[in-house]
Amino acid sequence: MPPIRSRLAPIAVLAAALPFLYLGPPAVRSAVAQGRDTLPADSSALLGRVVSHATHEGISGARVTIVDKGLAAITDSTGRFAITGLRAGVFVIEIGGVGYAPGSWQVTLAPGHVLTHGFDLEPLPFELPEIVVKGKQPPFARRFADFERRRQAGLGSFLTQEEIERANPTSLIDVLVTIRGVQQICITNDCVAKMVRSPPGCYPQYYIDGQEAPPYFARHTPPHDVRGVEVYRGSSETPGEFQGSNSGCGVIAIWTKSSP
Repeated sequence: MPPIRSRLAPIAVLAAALPFLYLGPPAVRSAVAQGRDTLPADSSALLGRVVSHATHEGISGARVTIVDKGLAAITDSTGRFAITGLRAGVFVIEIGGVGYAPGSWQVTLAPGHVLTHGFDLEPLPFELPEIVVKGKQPPFARRFADFERRRQAGLGSFLTQEEIERANPTSLIDVLVTIRGVQQICITNDCVAKMVRSPPGCYPQYYIDGQEAPPYFARHTPPHDVRGVEVYRGSSETPGEFQGSNSGCGVIAIWTKSSP
C-alpha cells in the first residue's frame, strides 16, 4: 500500500485564500442553515470538495474521516461533503478513495466557524485490471434493478427520468413538491422539501446513488442529471437500506446519470 500523502500544515480559515475552491460563502450559509436550530451556538462545520489532482474532477464515494472523533462522510457524485456539529479545535482529516493514494490534512476550527476547503488526491500509479461485462444490459439498467423492485412493491413514491423531463423543473425541489405529502419550506433564501406529517424542524435524510449525502448538495442536484427519485414519508414505509441517521423525518433517494 502506498504511503499516505500528508498535508499537516494548518489550513487557513479564510475562503479567499483558496483560489480553487468550488463553494462560495452564500452556499456555505445555506448548507448549514437547516441544522442551526438543533446545533450548539458555538458549533463549527467543515464543508469541502474532493477532486483528482490530475484532472481536478470531483471524486465520488471518497471517505472523509476526522481522526479520533469517530466522524466521517462520503462524498457525493460531484465530490462534495459536509461535516457539521463540530467543536472548535485542531483536527486531522484523512481522505481515501478507490484508485487514489490516501491523504491527510490538519485543520483548525474556531467556535461557530464554517470552514470550506478543497482537497485533492493523487491517482495511484497503476491501472486497475480491465473488467469485461458480458451481456447487452447497460450498466444503469443493472443499477436500477432495486429501484424498479421497490417501485413495484408499492411503498413510497417514485419519479422517473421521463416524468422529471416532462416537468422541465428549474430545481429538484420544484418536482419533489408535486408528490403527495411533500411540501416546500423556504429558509434564508433557500427552499427545502419537508414531509407534511413531520414535526417542525424535522427534515428528510437524503441519499445520492445509494450513499447518505449532505442535504444542501443533494437537493441542489441538477434535474437534468437525475435518472430517478424515491420518496419515503416516514419510517413505516422506508426500506431497510435507507434507514439512516435521520430517516424518521423521511427519506429522499436520488439516482443520477453521472454515477458509474
